[in-house]
Amino acid sequence: MAFWRSLLGGTLAPPDAAALPRPLPAPAADEGHRERQSVCGIAYRLERGRRKSIGLIVTVEGLLIRAPHWTPLYEIDAAIAERRGWIVEAMARQARRRAELAEHRDGGHVLYRGERLPVELRAGPIDRIELSDAHCVLTTAAGRFDGDAFAAELKRQAARELPPLAREMAAQAALPLATVSISSARTMWGSCTAQGRVRLNYRLLQLPPELMRHVVAHELAHLVEFNHSRRFWAIVERLDPASRLHRRAIQAYSVLLEL
Repeated sequence: MAFWRSLLGGTLAPPDAAALPRPLPAPAADEGHRERQSVCGIAYRLERGRRKSIGLIVTVEGLLIRAPHWTPLYEIDAAIAERRGWIVEAMARQARRRAELAEHRDGGHVLYRGERLPVELRAGPIDRIELSDAHCVLTTAAGRFDGDAFAAELKRQAARELPPLAREMAAQAALPLATVSISSARTMWGSCTAQGRVRLNYRLLQLPPELMRHVVAHELAHLVEFNHSRRFWAIVERLDPASRLHRRAIQAYSVLLEL
């Protein structure tokens, strides 16, 4: 089972064909995964696939449209126009969230253990990063923020901290944990297999410690309850007594998965 992030998205059924212009020819096979501009002026990325309706998702990169292979572009434009107000508001909300959680520049900030750390950039011959509870200092030849170096340091720390935490919590609740590994998934904080293998996202180190533990508790509970039943939530609450509060609070950090 996977601990999925909350998406700012929705699904629309195709509009009434009688109210639309004459159907266009079927889309070319290579139309998917392309940047486009809608007739109402909103840029979007189009992904086509095997689905029955048009889906709209707002990410930190902008508007993503997922549509069936057979859907003509005028129907996609109609769907965007119909929800234009919601799209504009959602995009603004995503931009605010991103600015609050990450401003990767000199004098900006990064999120680390739930705290906004000031970023200091230095130019030097040897690339290095100092990431602690007090500061984030990056030294690079170009003197620019290196997102890969920041992610690599988070992964290094996550590999050192998250597996012992998961094993300790599993032992506390007598749960059959087999292995723990670090994930770089862009859509979920963690996952668990029926074989007892738990994967935890390295970005968990950016969350407040109590929310990090909540995700670990969520995945560990799936070791014995591969569902979201009452028994599952009872295990989560045993490991995290404030799980209901944390379950809501973590939604504000979902944008981190997309950075």
